[in-house]
Amino acid sequence: MMENKHIVVLDAISFNGGSKVATNTLLTTISQPNQRVTVITNDPTSWDSKFQQLALHESDWLATKDHGLLYFLRHFIIALHILVVRIAYGKVDVVIGASTPGVDLSVYLARYFMGYRIIQLIHGPVACSGTIARCLIRAHFVFYLPSSINSLAKCLAKKLNTTDIKKVLRGYRFKPLNIGICKRAWPTQCQYHTPQILWAASLLKWKGLDFFINSISAIPVAIRPVTEICYIRPKTTAQSISKAPVILPKFYWHLQPSDLNTIRSNCNIFVSTSQNEPFGLSILEALAAGLCVIIPQDNAYWDRTLCDDVNCIKYHANDLHDLAEKVLELTNNPKHIKRIGQCGQQLSAQYKASKTYQKIRNIVMQ
Repeated sequence: MMENKHIVVLDAISFNGGSKVATNTLLTTISQPNQRVTVITNDPTSWDSKFQQLALHESDWLATKDHGLLYFLRHFIIALHILVVRIAYGKVDVVIGASTPGVDLSVYLARYFMGYRIIQLIHGPVACSGTIARCLIRAHFVFYLPSSINSLAKCLAKKLNTTDIKKVLRGYRFKPLNIGICKRAWPTQCQYHTPQILWAASLLKWKGLDFFINSISAIPVAIRPVTEICYIRPKTTAQSISKAPVILPKFYWHLQPSDLNTIRSNCNIFVSTSQNEPFGLSILEALAAGLCVIIPQDNAYWDRTLCDDVNCIKYHANDLHDLAEKVLELTNNPKHIKRIGQCGQQLSAQYKASKTYQKIRNIVMQ
């Protein structure tokens, strides 16, 4: 029988999002009867109920500190939660940092008092700092989105005495992170009889909600397709956010809906307006449901992975008129929506969690 392990996950982000959903899926593929998973979080609804949880307590004031002495104080307080887990639930074997070392610094601080292994997930670009570089060096394994490789290389160059940092990232401890969807969460097939748009993301400014509203609202109401907007409002963040809801004809707003799968299946066009999205789980979910995905030409992950007018539609980044034109072209040609959507759906079959998380699952269970 596989050795019993206690896996702890630190969730220091106060709202749900693609990276958190991806980590939850990863844990689901790892979780077995003889394994224990504890999640330290202040966002319990984002995690599978079968995982034991410890509430993360921190002040809203400290939660926004991202540098200086107060930043270190914040993470020292969070590190105490890992010690509480050790006392309350027993030996800790593995701790997973679920965001970036800058957010998960407490994982590295607490390890001075405990001998667990650290597995760091990188879901976006990392800041270039000596502290983050030291964390990356001390992690036992780092799984990173391919889009973050340049920021990782720049950060590590501060500490490693080598001119070929990318060779380091191809080494044993650094491995690309491939996102996937588990079988039980696979999205429901969308409809193709009536053009209908879906936008789904958080209200963080870089997700582009304001740009999206300005583009779609420029389409005359009489020919404007029904638009569903599913959004997440961050609880505590130092980043600027967009205003929502904005009352406009044919726009329907849903705050973190529990029936997102149903809403998505009633649409057939998915629009992404995120700026240089590191991955975009919502795009993958739309592809898996058969929606015709519209993305910006910005050299981000999906722009490099998908082909225009084959398995997606691309618009000129930051050009709201071009986006509106692409939406109108699809609205007037439902057969095109179906053809593009079905091609994208075929590609999404490569992103099954049972395959994409195989390497990281094996390493966690070592």
